[in-house]
Amino acid sequence: MTETRYFEISIVRWCGEFVCGRVTRAFFDHWKGRSEEDLAAFMTTWDQEEREPGVPPARSDGSTPDNWYEFDDIEHISNAVANNNIVRVMEVEPDGIDGGFRQKPGGYEEDFEISAIAGGMPETFLTCVRSIEVDQEADDPANPVFVAKSLAKGMETVARCETTGAFDIRKLSISYIDFDGDDVVESLAYDGVFLETEGQYSDGKGMVFYLGDLHTWSPEDSDAAPATAKAKSPGRLCLLAGTLWPSLSTALGAIFSLFGFPVFLLAMIGAAKYLQLFNLIELKGWALSIIETQADVLGDIAAAAAAYGLKFPAILADAVVIYLSVGNTMAKAEKNDLVSVDNDDSDHWALFKEWITRGRVDSLVLSLPKVARDGFVRLFWPLMVLYRLKTPFIISGPGPSGDTINSSVPRRERVDFARMVTEAHGTWKGQSIQDFRQIFVWHVVLVLGATALSAHAFRLLG
Repeated sequence: MTETRYFEISIVRWCGEFVCGRVTRAFFDHWKGRSEEDLAAFMTTWDQEEREPGVPPARSDGSTPDNWYEFDDIEHISNAVANNNIVRVMEVEPDGIDGGFRQKPGGYEEDFEISAIAGGMPETFLTCVRSIEVDQEADDPANPVFVAKSLAKGMETVARCETTGAFDIRKLSISYIDFDGDDVVESLAYDGVFLETEGQYSDGKGMVFYLGDLHTWSPEDSDAAPATAKAKSPGRLCLLAGTLWPSLSTALGAIFSLFGFPVFLLAMIGAAKYLQLFNLIELKGWALSIIETQADVLGDIAAAAAAYGLKFPAILADAVVIYLSVGNTMAKAEKNDLVSVDNDDSDHWALFKEWITRGRVDSLVLSLPKVARDGFVRLFWPLMVLYRLKTPFIISGPGPSGDTINSSVPRRERVDFARMVTEAHGTWKGQSIQDFRQIFVWHVVLVLGATALSAHAFRLLG
């Protein structure tokens, strides 16, 4: 008898809630030319009495929805996107508790990068069932609409399939809506069988609101999607050049912070002693006096500690200062991506278990209370450095949906991400890329370089 096997299929990384609704021409004209911040403030003000006065009604019946997600007579969908995402497949088994499932020990598990495999898959793998295109530059729209996109990162589309054989990714079908540049998953099927989907968890990354002229099509309206010109996205060399200044700027910002600068100076003094030890620099004059003064202070501290039975060698003090100096820079670099993320509504225990089972350091950091993350990164920065070898890039600026994001991007996905943004907006402009590997190297170079230059300057002055 053939054994029945179960597989959980997750579309992981980017997801969100997307709405599009018709508005009156008067409402469109009122907001046209106004900033996105003004429109966002109006849409996210829940108390109607506090909304901006004098705004024309959004609907032809004289009403205006109370919430942004109610502007949805054209489309309203919450799901993962197919752009720059991963299909994660994990074999599961019944857990015997209310029809639930758990990961099968030693079972099948594999990740598939959608953009990497799509070219070799059957035509049924990705199917566009509807296209919504909004011209934001239109001054005289025939179909004025409002669009809202709440972009998040996590697992929004999860399904489970049942089969009697091994899992075959070629049997998976993803139907999606091209929602003005975001390919939002509409449904999943495996071997022709529709799969019921559900969401699990996600962390909000940003929102975007805008108005424009609606152009839409579906298979019933047209035999093919409208052709669009492909903009040229930046290549690897261009993207690499774009990481130099943001990475250096982050390192400099961390060093010249209120806490970072004193620690940086102490790290320079410690580094100077060991550079002199190996005859890499020569200390004379004021530089030698500073080193001797620091050595005397550490000697006094060590003597005082010895009186209480504690050993506090000078080399340990130098090592601690240098260690904390690097930790301060890494904490500064992680601030916008991991340290300051608001995820109070997330399942912190599930994030912790993901670190245990998958070794995801970002999940470990996000499982901690927000107030504890900065200290964790400062103390355990070598762990962050190892994690960032695989996911070194933080891209800030307009994302695929047009909103401003700060998001981690693995090494091999940087070019694909740039291509996705370029295709969505027609240009790659306004983005800033930090490379954590460069930030670490820049910090070391700045400490050693400043030490050597200072020693040379003091020698000339002495």
